Amino acid sequence: MTRIITDSTCDLTLAEAEALGLTMLSLHVNFGSESYEDKRTITNEQFYQKLRESETLPTTSLLNVGDFQQAFSEFPDEPIVVLTISRKLSGTCQSAILAREACGREDIYIVDSGTVSIGLGLLVKQAAAMRDSGVPAGEIAERLSALAGRVRVLAVLDTLKYLVKGGRLSGMQGAVGGLLMVKPLVSLEGGKVVTLKKAPGSKAAVRELAALCSEAMPIDREMPLCFGYSCSDGAMQKLRELTGFPEAGDVYVIGSVVGTHAGPGVAAIAYFEKRD
Repeated sequence: MTRIITDSTCDLTLAEAEALGLTMLSLHVNFGSESYEDKRTITNEQFYQKLRESETLPTTSLLNVGDFQQAFSEFPDEPIVVLTISRKLSGTCQSAILAREACGREDIYIVDSGTVSIGLGLLVKQAAAMRDSGVPAGEIAERLSALAGRVRVLAVLDTLKYLVKGGRLSGMQGAVGGLLMVKPLVSLEGGKVVTLKKAPGSKAAVRELAALCSEAMPIDREMPLCFGYSCSDGAMQKLRELTGFPEAGDVYVIGSVVGTHAGPGVAAIAYFEKRD
């Protein structure tokens, strides 16, 4: 059977990854000299508590070549599909490629998801479903690459300061957002975080985001979708209502690696865009 390996930025829980038969490798989040394995040695609740208390922004560490070599060695006789965080956000995908080259195997297929967090989680669950349906590893990788282009991740942030401090956005964008006390709407475009709009307050931002999902970037309602939040789920629940999915779609807490850059107070949706 094909083995599926992903990284912890998919924000599935450890229990769900185990139930789906996935190997999920943990990136690290670092508060000064203290280093933690995402999902394993620090919980989401512990992370956000430390984030609120920390005077400096934590850092994150990618998965290295050795991490993937160790994972590959555990499945010497089975094909492997690796699905990673966008290579424009992390060097994790490149580590997987180098590890494959080092072991010289031709039955390892690496897919750059072009996304992160709940968007990556959507693709991971699609990969598991394909595997369970008997789709060969190479074909799973091809299908995932095609599906990745349709994944949309949109979010309302409480502030841009974490993205700015982490180098994901320019300082000017963060300064303007803070000055006007607006709530930014962001998306992943081409594997990178971009600011779509700024709205005057959380309620207006959620309405704007829901409108984008129904007009400019319509949801394919025949495909699965999911929602995510950090710390408080109030805005996320409103987003579910306004997009027409008050009870549908899995819900996840955004984990420590993505939370380092997005911060608390996030409401997000991930889905497959409808194409004609």
